[in-house]
Amino acid sequence: MLGPDASRYILAGRGVPVARPFNLRWLLPTICKDDLRRWRAVWVTSWVIAAAGMLWWGSDLGIERATAAAVLLLALPGVWGPQVVRPVGVDLPAMAVSIMAVACFEHGLWPVAVLLILVAASIKETAPIFAAVWAWHPIMLIGLIVPAVVWFVRKPQIDQVTAQPLLRRVYEHPVITALEAHRGRWRDAWLMVAPWGATLAALYRPSWQTLLILVLAYAQLLVATDTVRLLHTAAGPVMALAAAQVLPVQWLPLILIAHFFWWRKPEVI
Repeated sequence: MLGPDASRYILAGRGVPVARPFNLRWLLPTICKDDLRRWRAVWVTSWVIAAAGMLWWGSDLGIERATAAAVLLLALPGVWGPQVVRPVGVDLPAMAVSIMAVACFEHGLWPVAVLLILVAASIKETAPIFAAVWAWHPIMLIGLIVPAVVWFVRKPQIDQVTAQPLLRRVYEHPVITALEAHRGRWRDAWLMVAPWGATLAALYRPSWQTLLILVLAYAQLLVATDTVRLLHTAAGPVMALAAAQVLPVQWLPLILIAHFFWWRKPEVI
């Protein structure tokens, strides 16, 4: 079953103009078109890239903590996402390529990092902003060149999906509909806190980097109706890496098991 976002990517893959911000996310629709096999191949590959990127990014911490960081991230329910974005979605692929870009930058391969962040920005326009905080360096913001150029080349149009009354209202009034979607849930711990699992250990003596990425991640909820999917793909890498540094090594196997398995039906949207 395809959700509204996935349906718009399929339309874009068929060459149909789509509404913003989907018109900016041109790369995967261009490659995958409306072929679900291609989208699934990208989805599966994204898990491999994300895992490899986290292991490389955290390699200075030692194999145990680097592995823990990868598991902590990939086990987050928001990274898995709802069924309607599997496999046709951009959050996981954009996050995966951005992680690899940051890993390259951390190991001195900044030209490769720049190339990868340009790719990530072609998948999802906000990727460079989050990657800049992950890397704690403004070089990642160079990726914003891509959506800036695409905005002038691929003008948004109200597509047949966005034209539906409910989605048209979300499109025209993003703040109002976002506040309505989260009304009464801002202090709901099962939605806003519990899905982070063991990565909440990152809040033990948090760095400014951790605090800033959380502020940016939660700020998305002011203009978007989804929650956990956006939070985890935006702040998950930093939270996982920070948590892996403070969790006791001798307890990591038990902690990762408790984190990996969901003890109740998780929030994923």
